[in-house]
Amino acid sequence: MDSKSRLLYWLLNASRGGPTRLRIIKVLDRLPSNANRLSSELDLDYKTVQEHLQILQENGIVGKIKESYGAPFFIMQDWSENEYLKELMRELK
Repeated sequence: MDSKSRLLYWLLNASRGGPTRLRIIKVLDRLPSNANRLSSELDLDYKTVQEHLQILQENGIVGKIKESYGAPFFIMQDWSENEYLKELMRELK
C-alpha cells in the first residue's frame, strides 16, 4: 500500500470520523460544494462538516476555490485519480 493509500485508510477507515469524511468526499466528487450545502445534503451539523473539511484540507485531499466565506471545496486533482479512494467510494452505499 502506497503512502497516499495509507493516509486515506487512516483518515477514512481507521479514525472515528472516517465514514463522515468519506461521505463528504463522495459528494464533492460529484460537485464542488461549500460547507453549508454539504451539511444540508448530508443532514449533518454545519460545524461537524467544517471540522471534517478542515481535516481533509490539512491533509491535502480537498481544497477551496478561493479563501472566502462560502467558497466551494473540491477534491484535489492528484487525489481524485487515486484508485483506493475510488474503491472506497464505490463501496459506500
